[in-house]
Amino acid sequence: MKTLQTIQKAFRVFQILAKVAFILTIVGASICAVGALCCMVWNAGGRVFSLFGEPVTAFADAGNMKQMTAHLLSNLVYLTTDAILLGFAGRYFSAEQAEGTPFTERGAKLAQRLGVRCIWMPIVSIVIASVITTCLGVKGGDVSNLPSVITGVVLILASLIFRYGAELEAKCEARARGLT
Repeated sequence: MKTLQTIQKAFRVFQILAKVAFILTIVGASICAVGALCCMVWNAGGRVFSLFGEPVTAFADAGNMKQMTAHLLSNLVYLTTDAILLGFAGRYFSAEQAEGTPFTERGAKLAQRLGVRCIWMPIVSIVIASVITTCLGVKGGDVSNLPSVITGVVLILASLIFRYGAELEAKCEARARGLT
């Protein structure tokens, strides 16, 4: 049981880290959204902030407004996707903490769903960001979703291990009931 306690502590740490990262990604996405709105207003000739009646310009060079807007909107999409994935990860860690072990059918199913989401959601966010940059007439940056695909595959494999562990626990319980 000492190993299970270590696993529970590790999952608790990951739950806290996921929650902190979730909050930070929401803050980052909010900053990107405000920045993109400011860029759009400045690009249209408006002013967003003023100090003592004088406009405050955050960007010295207004020539790259489309590029900055595209960059901020793309990061908004990426950070929103990350926040959603971190929310699902937090939900998995909460379920694991409530059940007391990762070796349950429900836990395995949640890990598998998280793994699948880690594969397809970043792909969708890259497509959306590419559409944004194309519509604004800006060359998009090089973005790779390889880390998220690897994470997704690892989570799917872990879910198979968790499911196998749940099956073994069920067999042990069935044997124990049969012997007594």
